[in-house]
Amino acid sequence: MYAFYPDFQVFSDFGTKNAIFTRTMRTLPNTTDRYGEIGVTRIGHAALYLSYKNERIAVDPYSEVADYSALPEATAILITHDHYDHYDPEAIRKIATPETTFIAPPKVADLLREDGFGQRIVVLANGDSTEYKGLIRIDAVPAYNVVRERAPGQPFHPQGIGNGYILTLDDKRIYIAGDTEPTPEMRRIDFIFIAFLPLMLPFTMSEEEFVEAAKIIGPAYLYPYHYNTVDKEKLQRALPDIIVK
Repeated sequence: MYAFYPDFQVFSDFGTKNAIFTRTMRTLPNTTDRYGEIGVTRIGHAALYLSYKNERIAVDPYSEVADYSALPEATAILITHDHYDHYDPEAIRKIATPETTFIAPPKVADLLREDGFGQRIVVLANGDSTEYKGLIRIDAVPAYNVVRERAPGQPFHPQGIGNGYILTLDDKRIYIAGDTEPTPEMRRIDFIFIAFLPLMLPFTMSEEEFVEAAKIIGPAYLYPYHYNTVDKEKLQRALPDIIVK
């Protein structure tokens, strides 16, 4: 499957393995990784589900990589930023309910309201945090380009606009990086159990930067996401102390 980035004039093959579901499914595919009560299901591109107890948290739903009418309703939806492959109202409408909580940066919160998702929006800017249902602490952390620009003075992801997220549950910390390069703020991120890091030029990280960021953060488990292609065996050799999924 191919998707188009507005303004970028680049086509990217995101791959569709495990991304085609029947319309009657309404359950997560059987590719979920289990870590005790924590479940991780990769949907495709930057989209994923986290499950914990009775909570189903969808991250950056994106209808180019899955039929969201076949996936479970979300108790919470986390959105990292406003690019259309991360903020996709079509996908959101298929999994949101009146009880769904949205976690989003200010710019995305405005879009949610404009598109009729006015209920239960928790607005987090970089550095903000919230307690979700008394179960999960969610911290918003910076996600931005340090070097790469679409034009001089115009980073693909400007500082202060998008979020990464750190979720703390069962005394385990899960880092969802969002669209970012290695940033100075990453050096303050520690004790991460599971990390999701993007691997895609020119918008996020090169392979070398991905390895650098992984070494800085030092998670127990590492998921490359938001990529064209990935050589997991090569990454595993470069990161012998981390389990690359």
